[in-house]
Amino acid sequence: MKTIKKLLSVSLLLVLGSFLIACGNKSDTTTTTSTPAPTIASSEAATPEATAENVDATTGETYPDVINIGVIEGGPESAILVQEKLLENLGVKANIVSYSAGTDINNAVVSGDVDLACFGSSPIALGLANGINYKAVYVSYLEGGNIEALVVKNSAGLNSVAELKGKTIATPFGTTSHYALLNALELAGLSASDVSLLDMGGADIVAAWTRGDIDATYIWSPAQDECVKDGKILTNDGELAEQGITIPEIAVARNEFAEKYPTLVTAYVKALISVSDLVNNDPEKATEDVAAWEGISVDSAKGQVNDNIWISGADQLTGDYLGTADSKGKLADTLKTIADFHAEQGNLGSSPDVSLFKDAIDTSYVEAALK
Repeated sequence: MKTIKKLLSVSLLLVLGSFLIACGNKSDTTTTTSTPAPTIASSEAATPEATAENVDATTGETYPDVINIGVIEGGPESAILVQEKLLENLGVKANIVSYSAGTDINNAVVSGDVDLACFGSSPIALGLANGINYKAVYVSYLEGGNIEALVVKNSAGLNSVAELKGKTIATPFGTTSHYALLNALELAGLSASDVSLLDMGGADIVAAWTRGDIDATYIWSPAQDECVKDGKILTNDGELAEQGITIPEIAVARNEFAEKYPTLVTAYVKALISVSDLVNNDPEKATEDVAAWEGISVDSAKGQVNDNIWISGADQLTGDYLGTADSKGKLADTLKTIADFHAEQGNLGSSPDVSLFKDAIDTSYVEAALK
């Protein structure tokens, strides 16, 4: 196995601070700290006393007074989790904290401010390669359609990705949009050095777009919805998927938390399974949840429900996704591919062996949730 940077609280925060910086909260206010965004919701299932109900059935550990669950702005699974109040039945009080990008969640995990979260595979691959201690416990969906897309201003007069040479493009670095953009450029015969790349969060992208400071952006909703009002989509995650660029959305559990409270992790996985069930059984309700959470129209939200490939609970344990404890699935290879790509782009010092990603996949929580 190649040498991996060891996790030392100070040094890793410096690493993450230099590359995994994005925006902080639901309103997309820029921050460069690892402080979590403001709590936007909390369950009422507080457990002030140690009872049989708030002691982990597996480890015997008394549950904490509160746990922190990170959700991602523009993430349809986040929208459904919150709108359907699926995180209010875990058995403990849950602070539900919204972040603008997965890079912020990485920083929050390092500082111990997030216990559970679901976000993009690119920051997760980078996080694991940099020694962040969390486990992949669920694959929510594979990104498709316009969940993230490359939008160019109409005034630029461009009709293809190849024509972006010399142009200024904004995207949040270290995110799945960043990963998708770099792949889109490469497929069009361009490299990152052929364009001017700016690291921006959603609100800053919209402001820069309005001012005319950027020619294009690769971003998700709601910023994407603002940009397409006077722009057009050149390519998107769905087209990249057709060319072999797979981008899953993954749930993680901080290692120390998972070891102490496996029953809570299992309950979280059950909530994610309920999200998939709702999408498959009542896509209209799921779409309404996404629209309400993101503050966009129902028509704009449809693609986030209909275009993604949502993974059922049973399919988690197949070779296409998590796999089994004895035979890990394709998720490990996907994370390795992403890490390799970032190493080639100079965003990562070196890409670890695939065994690191296999070790980071824990199927036990899905197995318990399905029983």
